[in-house]
Amino acid sequence: MRASVIVITRNHSGYLAEALAALARQDHPDFEVVVVDSSEGEEREKSAKLAGQFNAKYVCEPRRGQSLARNSGLPACTGEIVAFTDDDCLPEKDWLSRLVQNYTGPEIWGCTGRIVPHRRESAADLFEEVAGQDMGEIRRVYTPDDVRFSFGLVLQNLGKVFAKHMKGNGLAPWCVGHGSSMSFRKVALDQLGGFDNRRGAGAPLESGEDLDIHYRVLQSGHVIIYDPTAIVRHNHHRMTREEVYYTRRVYSFGGAALMYENRKNLLMFCMLCGRFVQLFIKITQYKLTGQKELARIFCEDLRGVRGGIAAQKVNPRDPKLKPDL
Repeated sequence: MRASVIVITRNHSGYLAEALAALARQDHPDFEVVVVDSSEGEEREKSAKLAGQFNAKYVCEPRRGQSLARNSGLPACTGEIVAFTDDDCLPEKDWLSRLVQNYTGPEIWGCTGRIVPHRRESAADLFEEVAGQDMGEIRRVYTPDDVRFSFGLVLQNLGKVFAKHMKGNGLAPWCVGHGSSMSFRKVALDQLGGFDNRRGAGAPLESGEDLDIHYRVLQSGHVIIYDPTAIVRHNHHRMTREEVYYTRRVYSFGGAALMYENRKNLLMFCMLCGRFVQLFIKITQYKLTGQKELARIFCEDLRGVRGGIAAQKVNPRDPKLKPDL
């Protein structure tokens, strides 16, 4: 089964070189790499040169936005499966083959992989504790039932409102996977209208483009598999604590926008209400116990949730996107 890998990059030619070298070592027998570049000036020239050195297709996308960049790369893809990773990620040599092998039936429209830190430096431990991308070692299969309301599902997950970060233990679409290690049938992306250009870094809703596409795949009646053996190593963990706070706010911003937009789905409405309950409980708990750092993190969460709801109200959905097929 032929595959295409889209790598989005912006002013990170140093990281991009390592990412392309890792992709060149993939053991999948039939694949291509598409670099979508939103860099400026000399960085754009460096990225274009690197793409040529590694025999990758090069797409220049001067407009900002992660979703926009991913969508811009799709017309260049000739694979039946389209995988996505970022310029600061290093896929293991069997990453792509392990993703592709999960497409065993037409009902399977997506497969995500595991993301682990390449190095643990600076505030990386705090990041992994409260906002990490590692979804764990257990293979999971997500179906349309995972985004439909049921009292049993809500009761089963009620206690998780008290967690700092649910990672792989939460509800779909939050724990299906991350944008740095995901793949889809190309026909699925075509039918769903691609990624939502309002979402992701550089776009009005700031994050959540991966959550949104996972949600729409499941809503459309199809299946996504999380395969922890398909591993990508995140190569950019030199974060300061301020960057961790910012990242947590951005994640909450995009997540709240997604929940608010889909609030007619009773499960999404309950999750949005539960998010507010969680934040008020955790902020109070950590302030009373003197855990100032965690209190600050959840205050940033609350800022993000409020901002995401406000931003969604003034950035309506593109009617070409299909959330409820």
